[in-house]
Amino acid sequence: MLKKVETLPPVIAIDEYKGDTSAGEYQVVIADGDTGQLLDILPDRSVDTVKEYLREKGSEVEMVNMDMSHAFKSAVKKALRSPVIVADRFHCCRYIYWALEGVRRRVQSEFDDYNRKKCKRKKHIFYKREENLTENQRWHLERY
Repeated sequence: MLKKVETLPPVIAIDEYKGDTSAGEYQVVIADGDTGQLLDILPDRSVDTVKEYLREKGSEVEMVNMDMSHAFKSAVKKALRSPVIVADRFHCCRYIYWALEGVRRRVQSEFDDYNRKKCKRKKHIFYKREENLTENQRWHLERY
């Protein structure tokens, strides 16, 4: 059971999740950005719902960690006094992954048939930490 939140802490995290309530298919989670502790769950992800909640409880908020949803960004900017908005790690990593995949696909499309297929099969090595690569994987990474 969540405790009633009177005032949000200086650093919060906002994210949506797929739930199932009468208010909508998606709900919004508000968490303490420093501890990760769940603070509240909003019934839907509408701009008005998020904005009103933040206006009511966000007087102390200085930083918001969230995905870069236009709806969340709009609600935060309308409700709070110029907080620092930080893109969450998951979404930053996802955009980097998509960009790297785009480059890999574009480059490998220029390879001959054998190397194109080999590069595709070895794509996992592009995401491994350098210190965790075997010599063979390092060779393939440098090759492709």
